[in-house]
Amino acid sequence: MASQTLDNNRIHIIDAFRGFALMGIVLVHMVEQFLAAAPTQEIRAGMVQGPLDQVVEVFLMLFVRGKFFAMFSFLFGLSFFIQMDRAAKGGVDYQGRFLWRVSLLLVIGYIHSLFYRGDILTIYAILAFVLVPFYRVGDKYLLTFAAILLLGAGRYRVFAVYGGGTILPFGGGEAELPHNVAYYDALLSGSLMDVFSQNAVYGHLSKLEFQINTFGRWYQTFAFFLLGLWAGRLRLFERLDELHPRIKKALIVSASITLLFVVLTTVLFGIANEGQRDQIDTWVLMFAFTSLDLFNCALATVLLCSFVLLYRRKSWGRILSKLAPYGRTALTNYVFQTLVGTFLFYNYGLGLLGAVSNSQALGIGILVIAFQIWLSALWLRYFRYGPLEWLWRSGTRLSWQPLVRQPV
Repeated sequence: MASQTLDNNRIHIIDAFRGFALMGIVLVHMVEQFLAAAPTQEIRAGMVQGPLDQVVEVFLMLFVRGKFFAMFSFLFGLSFFIQMDRAAKGGVDYQGRFLWRVSLLLVIGYIHSLFYRGDILTIYAILAFVLVPFYRVGDKYLLTFAAILLLGAGRYRVFAVYGGGTILPFGGGEAELPHNVAYYDALLSGSLMDVFSQNAVYGHLSKLEFQINTFGRWYQTFAFFLLGLWAGRLRLFERLDELHPRIKKALIVSASITLLFVVLTTVLFGIANEGQRDQIDTWVLMFAFTSLDLFNCALATVLLCSFVLLYRRKSWGRILSKLAPYGRTALTNYVFQTLVGTFLFYNYGLGLLGAVSNSQALGIGILVIAFQIWLSALWLRYFRYGPLEWLWRSGTRLSWQPLVRQPV
């Protein structure tokens, strides 16, 4: 198992799991057609053209949306621990270098956000500055704070102060608002420069509104960072043999909790929506959103435990290990899927936004993922890092890092 998992100071199962998490993110972005906003009636009519498209929408809502983002965020926290821990073992304080590293990520994320305002890299980079002090916080306090965030403390505080209203200018999500009309126009009939213009400032205000309002993601993202940090301390992926019984137990418990929150979420949304389906200003609805978040978290845990248990089986391990190159070049693949997707759907490219159904977009997403998996494996035969990973690493160390693999 050690030879299958550890090689050249990399834990291959982590790379494979990162590839698995990225697959879900790509599928969600493709089916959403890189809109990063609520679709207009015309766009939605093109997305949902029949029962199969409705099935795709429900499937993604139940099993993908919110779960793979959770796993991706968990892995960011885990990677933070691994970098800090390995540097500490070498007698190096990595905090300053890590802060410089995430500063570069912020720049990469901003450039990426010009193409797609749903970019998550800028959020990760900003939250990473807050993550550094938690490296030395004890497990008990770390897990307590993560639990407080996951239980909706951020949402409840925002709702108590602002109710269901928007917080930031240009943050409202209603399709008829002027700033949203301008955004839709840029996607449907504008040039690439029009898209950049809409995303350069307004896109970040819209994204920040989503992060800090009652639909907010920042506290969930940071909670998953902390859970990844804790899993790193636990040496989860380095002690698979030893922790195997506990992982199996965690799978059973998380599956049971998932079912519990399915029922609770359904009940709470039913109560909240009765007689006021367009209202978002009730405490019951806030509890319903939190219950949905906890359902996503529990199901993400089911997926994590299932992945680990399957990976340790010889036959499944051979299959899932094929995702390792894809996960090892995750930054490049994340940006690449945006460049492909926005070109397909925005007017500056093929202009397919609203002209492609959910099922067709899902098929496109599967093809993009398959191509990326193949290309990542091919690329890493000849190069040490993905293109953006290499630039990021070189910028972090302030010197050009070797890229081409030397013949053996």
